[in-house]
Amino acid sequence: MQIQSAYGASSYSATTKPASTAASEGRPDLEQMLENLRKDPAINARITENEAGSYDYNIQGESWSDKSFAARAIITELNGESFRLIGTEGWILPSDSDAQLFKQLTGYNLLILGDHPVVLDDDGFPPAAADEASVKQAFDFITEITLCRAEGYFEGELTSENIGSILAAYNISPGTDSFIDQVLELLNKSDTGPSVSAEHAQTDQISELLDIASA
Repeated sequence: MQIQSAYGASSYSATTKPASTAASEGRPDLEQMLENLRKDPAINARITENEAGSYDYNIQGESWSDKSFAARAIITELNGESFRLIGTEGWILPSDSDAQLFKQLTGYNLLILGDHPVVLDDDGFPPAAADEASVKQAFDFITEITLCRAEGYFEGELTSENIGSILAAYNISPGTDSFIDQVLELLNKSDTGPSVSAEHAQTDQISELLDIASA
C-alpha cells in the first residue's frame, strides 16, 4: 500500500536528480530490499542492471501492484532519479523524526524514494493487507504533522509539549481517540526517558492538553 489514492493511478515519470542529491551510492539497505523483491520471478523478469550499475525496469504490459511500485521506487532512488505521481505535486516530505514516529506507530519504514514517501517493511515489501488500515491512519497523521509544521503550528520535532496546539486546532481531546492516545504515549516515553513512569507522564500531559483544548 503506497497510499492508494495517489499511487493507484500514477503517472510515473523519472527525472535525474541534481548530483548533490543523487542517492545511487552507499545504500546497501535498498540494494538488499531490491534483491528481496527480485525473488518474485514476475518482478525480476522486468529488471536489468546496466554496466554502470544503474537499473532499468520494463513496464510494458505490466499490471500495477504494490510490489512492482516498491521495486520501481527503489530503483528510481538507486539511480539517483525522481519521479512524479498524480496528486502529489508540492507534497511536503516528512522529517527523519516523523519517520521514526511512524516506525514506532506501525513497525514499517517511511522512506523517501525518488523524492516521494514510500512505506515498506524492513525487507522492502509493502504493508500486509491486515496492516493497511493502521498504516494509512499513521501516514495520514504524519502528513497532517508536516502540513502543521509548514503552516507554523510548531517548529522542529513533534513532542508531547508542542502537539497540544495541533490537537486544539483539530478539536481533539486526549482520551477521545485511541490513535492519538497512542501517539501521546510514545511522545511521552521519548520525552521523559526510562526514569519516569510513562503512566504518570501521560496523566500530566493529558491535563496540560485539556487545558489548551478548552482555552
